[in-house]
Amino acid sequence: MRLNLIQLFTSASVFMCLVYIPLVGEEIGATHTEIGIIGAIYGITLFVSSYVFGRATDIYPPKLLLYAGCMTCAFFFFLQAFATTPEALGLIRALAGFSTGILPAALISYVHIIGRDVGKFVSFGALGWAFGAVVAGVVARLTGDLHGIFIASSIFFIVSVFLLIGLPRVSPGSRDGGLPSTTTIKKNFAVYGTFFARHTAACSIWIIFPLYLKALGAGALEIGVLYAINPISQFVIMRNIKTHNSERLIEVGHIVSAVAFASVCLLTNHYQAVLSMFLVAVSWSFLYVGSILTLLKENPSSRGTAIGILTSAISIAAVVGSFLGGGLSDLAHSFLPSDLMAYRIVCGCAAIISASGFISYRTSRSRLRSKQ
Repeated sequence: MRLNLIQLFTSASVFMCLVYIPLVGEEIGATHTEIGIIGAIYGITLFVSSYVFGRATDIYPPKLLLYAGCMTCAFFFFLQAFATTPEALGLIRALAGFSTGILPAALISYVHIIGRDVGKFVSFGALGWAFGAVVAGVVARLTGDLHGIFIASSIFFIVSVFLLIGLPRVSPGSRDGGLPSTTTIKKNFAVYGTFFARHTAACSIWIIFPLYLKALGAGALEIGVLYAINPISQFVIMRNIKTHNSERLIEVGHIVSAVAFASVCLLTNHYQAVLSMFLVAVSWSFLYVGSILTLLKENPSSRGTAIGILTSAISIAAVVGSFLGGGLSDLAHSFLPSDLMAYRIVCGCAAIISASGFISYRTSRSRLRSKQ
């Protein structure tokens, strides 16, 4: 239960900040492109950290890394409350991203080592997103200040540190040193590459989505509630997914992603986003659980490394997606009469990218089977 609560609280902290960073950036004078850059900086440091600490999870005790990650996150997420310029916010987000990257591979490896169900454990991350989105919306409504969200996120990380105290110490699965090899990347490129494409598409939407919802008439609390639909649905779906065919899960995830992003493009009011967020939940649940299970199955001696590289791919996709969403939104706005039309252009491009990812995955896996 402690592990599930740690997954819930850490995921809540990360997500509640992620949702409202674009609005905070707008409040302190950042342009859409600058908001994209802030998101990209966070993604870059998360990428580096995930890459390094994913391998570290195969060498050092996961609990040690979890302590380091939770404590540094508590500090840097708290500092976000004091950012008053886009430059300061970008710097602090960079530090927050590096701290966050310590956690994913360590958590999943710990769960796998002690023999827990990975799919059910991951579902608590989704529940944490929902919890974080609602808490952030309530905090914003009660305080009238988005900066209170950062203080709440820091408190959740502190709670996670105390929850770690009661967990048993476990040994890493491997003592093989060195950085993640190109062999691991090549072996699993079909998973990494297409996941990267899908998540790039998603992040191009998420960097402008709070602004999109605001333009459609949603307030801060409504934005939090709408964001909560996605992870609440994920929690239910992930706990009931049949995991015997992980490749089929990945394929379904890619197909539904394209449909979900296309539906976001067609929104005319914020209430319609309910269906879109449910479709996003289905797509992520199938794709993420399928990818995790495939990597754990096909990389028995380097599980932490394989998961760390996936987290790195997710992180670098956040970088590219943030630049793409923010930059394309500004570019489209210079040619189109309204922000809404510009946001829809971004969502349409995301749907196309996601559909391309599915085609690429099917092609890559077919080639791999033909060589075996």
